[in-house]
Amino acid sequence: MKPHTALKYIRPDEVAECWDGVLSAGLYESLWEKVDLYDRAHEENIEDMGPHDVIGLNSVSKFWSKFSMEEQTLLNSLAKRNER
Repeated sequence: MKPHTALKYIRPDEVAECWDGVLSAGLYESLWEKVDLYDRAHEENIEDMGPHDVIGLNSVSKFWSKFSMEEQTLLNSLAKRNER
């Protein structure tokens, strides 16, 4: 299963805190566990970076294989529900 397109642009912590349905789906803890895996190489230059420089950095899709099949299904469902 492939991640929904929205999951290429949003970080796991953003999904955990901002999307409706994460708590009821039981994904909250799993999403926050992925924060420990973030690529932090860019943090030293963060003040020199603009918003476009970090689009997709540490996105949910980068950790897709770390989610169970059930979690992937729920994430895709939540992404579709949270489309704007």
